[in-house]
Amino acid sequence: MKLTKLLFAVVMSALMFSGQADHIIFNKIITYPDQAEMIEIYNPTDNTINLENYYITDATSTGNYYFNLPSGSDYWSGSGRDFIAKFPNISIPAGDNLSISIITSEAFFSYFGNNPDLSLTEDMLSVDESESTIGLAVDLKDSKECLILFYWDGESELVQDVDYFIWGSTTYGVSKTTDDGYLDDTPLEQQLPIRAYFPSDVVDSMYVRVSFDEIGEIQENGNGITGHNEMSEDFTQSWEIVQQYELIYGCTDAEAVNYNPEATVDDGNCLMAFPNIINGEYDCAGDSQDSCPPLSESSCPSVTTSGLIVDYFDVTVYNGPHAITIEDSEGYRLEMTVWPDQWDIVDDSLSFLIEAPFDRFEVKITGNVFEYQGEKQLLVCGSEYLEITKSYDTEGYFSADTSIIKAEISPAPFVIIPSLGEHLDYTYSFPSDSRVIIRIYDISGRFITSLVDKYYEDSGTVSRHEAKSSWDGRDHLGQIVPPGTYLMHIEAMNFQNGKTTTDVAPIVVGVQN
Repeated sequence: MKLTKLLFAVVMSALMFSGQADHIIFNKIITYPDQAEMIEIYNPTDNTINLENYYITDATSTGNYYFNLPSGSDYWSGSGRDFIAKFPNISIPAGDNLSISIITSEAFFSYFGNNPDLSLTEDMLSVDESESTIGLAVDLKDSKECLILFYWDGESELVQDVDYFIWGSTTYGVSKTTDDGYLDDTPLEQQLPIRAYFPSDVVDSMYVRVSFDEIGEIQENGNGITGHNEMSEDFTQSWEIVQQYELIYGCTDAEAVNYNPEATVDDGNCLMAFPNIINGEYDCAGDSQDSCPPLSESSCPSVTTSGLIVDYFDVTVYNGPHAITIEDSEGYRLEMTVWPDQWDIVDDSLSFLIEAPFDRFEVKITGNVFEYQGEKQLLVCGSEYLEITKSYDTEGYFSADTSIIKAEISPAPFVIIPSLGEHLDYTYSFPSDSRVIIRIYDISGRFITSLVDKYYEDSGTVSRHEAKSSWDGRDHLGQIVPPGTYLMHIEAMNFQNGKTTTDVAPIVVGVQN
């Protein structure tokens, strides 16, 4: 085991002190992404330890606790997402690790490139012969949960704690008392869970033990297998959160036309190809629909695609929908269906999209796939599911009066205090074949600094998640600017037709009180 950090701590009291663990311990836990979920156990002792009577669980709901296992009832939640599992006849040599995949061994190998020692769903044993105590949809919660490693010989009236790890909060924690027949554990309100890393824009997705010392843990009069109080460890000191991989935003769906194999975080902008939709890969297997299901409904997944509006037919006079035909770059066509009782596009601000001449607007749409009159349709439920990505004049050039160029700054109000280390995040959009320049000026028009000067071949939007989409309140010399009102100015010059469009957004720089 190669430690990433060494921690040295001495905790002095009659009952509380730290020492190297004298039993097997949790060493690494990954809860995100789902295909990487795993638990690693380490043996810090000088002896090989057989795990035949060892158990592991994440099931800690009110009234159903693992320590009730000897009674034969109320020892797990019964939830398909929880588990209480017994180890097979396997051993951990001294100074060695044992990895447990929460997913299948095959999925684990595809992510890490090596096989786990055990798979929870394939190798671990249920503790009840009449029903499985390993849920069919097991996962480790990202925001808060705990894991418990314990020992039971199958005959004793009590179990023995081996190791305990808790993150996020004490919501799913455990604290046994003499009322349960056990010595008193550390009360929940005094336990010290490590923070949850999820959700986070930083993919710091591994919990890793940084010391084999169980820092802060009470070493006597506990319910542990060696007499420790396993619930008393200071996890904020003995564990750390480690970045697992580089944060790269992009489309992570391999079926999408804009799939980015290097992306580690999906940006929500995956675009499906028309052939995939038409061939039924995303078909909800429904007939003509007169209402819109929730786009998040798992049985009817939504898709996002884009294309040029090339035609429109009003089927509402026949009790049908508005049928808007879009075409992709390969010439494939798909009808966007809009039912007037869900979205009356005729009376909407976007009604110009269905007015001739066509071939003027490229749109990105999100909707559900259904069949209408025997053909695949993309059912769009409202204007919030449609975005104009490109607009052209009648000669095929980008049109200045319908340009989507704009500078968007969020969050509002546009106030930052640079002395506190605050940054202003912003979003900007632009047409294709353009040089985009974003500068900051003071209210008198004096230049402060440049944020962006870049050529874009394709139109699009740069979100605040990208590295350079923020301003730290400093000028071009690196000095914090004085308090006051400033202007963010965007200029986009289209190299194709020479047209330039601009937009301005105000910013307020404050001062610490």
